[in-house]
Amino acid sequence: MNIKSVVIFIVVTLGVLLGVGGLLWQFGTEEAKPVEDIAGEMRHVRGSGEVILVEFSDFQCPACQSVQEPLAQILDKYEGKVEFVYRYFPLNTIHKNAQISAQAAEAAGRQDKFWQMHDKLFETQSEWEGIADPREMMVGYAQEIGIDKDKFASELESQEVRDGVNNDSLAATRYQLTGTPTFFINGVKVEFGQIEAKLASLVK
Repeated sequence: MNIKSVVIFIVVTLGVLLGVGGLLWQFGTEEAKPVEDIAGEMRHVRGSGEVILVEFSDFQCPACQSVQEPLAQILDKYEGKVEFVYRYFPLNTIHKNAQISAQAAEAAGRQDKFWQMHDKLFETQSEWEGIADPREMMVGYAQEIGIDKDKFASELESQEVRDGVNNDSLAATRYQLTGTPTFFINGVKVEFGQIEAKLASLVK
């Protein structure tokens, strides 16, 4: 191999290595997004603290249901240090009751019972996820958690309730989220398994 060939080989090799390195850097790091954009209107907040944890979630999503208990344990552990924000991201193309369940939570929130309906929907996911029209069941849940079921039923399909859900979905689409649950800590996207370690590094 002559000198020219050696030089070309070295240049090409370096180019490949730099390209791979750039790709690894790109996909191995998450760019921080403005917290106020990720958290949105912060209509549904649990706890308080300097660290803001945001979840984009779908009530019919099995993975979202499965993280509820460990997530609650994490929030209990960091009580007074973490502000948790729930945002809707119903995956309507694969979960036929995702939209109406999100509207049920939003309608309950208009009577200050969002978190009660949030918990109820995840606890009973297996009961309503396969129902062709779960609206009557949702009204029953509203009565169980102690809110005016007639007001709930009238607001379930209202434009205000739809807008509350759809605004969150639009934000998720704008940030090119592809699945649920998706979490952000102070504007940085994190996997669920990384949440506790990340919080430990931020909370004093």
